[in-house]
Amino acid sequence: MQLRDYQLDIIIKTRNELKAVGKVLIQAPTGAGKTALTVHMMKTAAERGKRAFFLVHQNELLKQTSAALWKQKLAHGMISSGKRPSLLPVQVASVQTLVNRLHQYEPPDLIIIDEAHRSTADSYKKVVEAYPNAVLVGLSATPERTDGKALGDMYDKIVAGPSIRWLQQEGFLCDYVLYAPNIGVDTTGVKTTAGDFNKGDLERATDKPTITGDAVGHYKKLAQGKRCVVMCVTVNHAQHVADSYNEAGIPAACIEGSMTGEQREKVLQDFSDGKIKVITNVQLLVEGVDIPAIEVVQWLRPTQSLIVFMQGNGRGLRPHSGKDRLLILDHVGNAMRHGLPCENREWSLEGQKKGKRKKKDDDEPDVNVQQCTSCYAVFVPGPDSCPMCGAHIEKKVRKIEQAEGELQAVDIDAVRLERKKEQGQARTLRDLISLGMRRGMKKPAQWGAIMMASREGRKPTTDEFTQARRVLMELQA
Repeated sequence: MQLRDYQLDIIIKTRNELKAVGKVLIQAPTGAGKTALTVHMMKTAAERGKRAFFLVHQNELLKQTSAALWKQKLAHGMISSGKRPSLLPVQVASVQTLVNRLHQYEPPDLIIIDEAHRSTADSYKKVVEAYPNAVLVGLSATPERTDGKALGDMYDKIVAGPSIRWLQQEGFLCDYVLYAPNIGVDTTGVKTTAGDFNKGDLERATDKPTITGDAVGHYKKLAQGKRCVVMCVTVNHAQHVADSYNEAGIPAACIEGSMTGEQREKVLQDFSDGKIKVITNVQLLVEGVDIPAIEVVQWLRPTQSLIVFMQGNGRGLRPHSGKDRLLILDHVGNAMRHGLPCENREWSLEGQKKGKRKKKDDDEPDVNVQQCTSCYAVFVPGPDSCPMCGAHIEKKVRKIEQAEGELQAVDIDAVRLERKKEQGQARTLRDLISLGMRRGMKKPAQWGAIMMASREGRKPTTDEFTQARRVLMELQA
């Protein structure tokens, strides 16, 4: 297998780091070729007489990696339910199966973990602890956990691959266009469980005919005939959305965990062939599944998880014949929570320390995006007109510096300082509520009352909330 130049660079950097430490995590965007890296590392290990295990958590990933190894004529065993144990030095393993068969295999010299942000789970830990002398390499597009746990307990160093934007510019990933609503789904009252929205609460907020109908309508308007994957909250939600598409005359299917492997493969093949235009799912198509034919990713699932958002969009960024760009239909405002998929992000093994979660001063997320008020396309701030519909874009008060030919990372500290200065200049309750309205907050009166009381180191009273609502009504009159 001939590695691309940037893939070879990743391999060299990883080897150099492994000389000093025994556990390295490779970060590379979805579509950068982590399977190619895996095959290269395992084949190199086998040629040197070393034993290598590759750990995955999905059967689809197991089959995908096995097919890639056979293509390179690398004999290997498969550690999976229903498969007989093999003595071959190279093994592709389901972690759920391996953790129950540790005594049946000679210790590997190399362990590679796919979707390495999952590797703090007990099953992975048991495997790594059972083979303490093995070199450990993790692979992930998003080395961060929703629950905030540190990956530094498993890995010593991160080796970063190229950015999404660079891969797009070089033609290894396709470009995208993103549309989002001017008002997102109301998540008031939706609890947070394990770092993301509670699915039960979220289903009640999103599984509504108005939202589903809007999703089908926008697909017909912006993406008619294109192959679309819809990210849903629950299986019931996914089935309702698929039913709505079918009722509108658009062939759709729901793919979910209780289906057999053969049933899922049939749906995915029909999708690739264009017989099915829409697949709805909950989590199955967020990680690992390689379907370059995806032309549209539609979000009906609000998520607090950057991992879910990035991995989900990554499914559609792979180039494919006849696809010039990916269309992202973000009905629930995830881009306003997390920023654009192509933004440069700093990854860390430290995790999120208790008591250090990101504080929100208001309802407006601190992300670097601009939205057209005419067509609702979302893009990087800077142009005078919308890149999609051509409508004039009014410049924001705070401007983002942009160098010719290459986007510059936003100075988040400078933006936050400017926002605090702006809030400090709002002396009265009326000033604060007016500021909240200009920022497009959902609850500017509530925010104004909280900010006013916080200046005295206390919480607002019921009377102060009532007064704030009166001021808001006066301003709206």
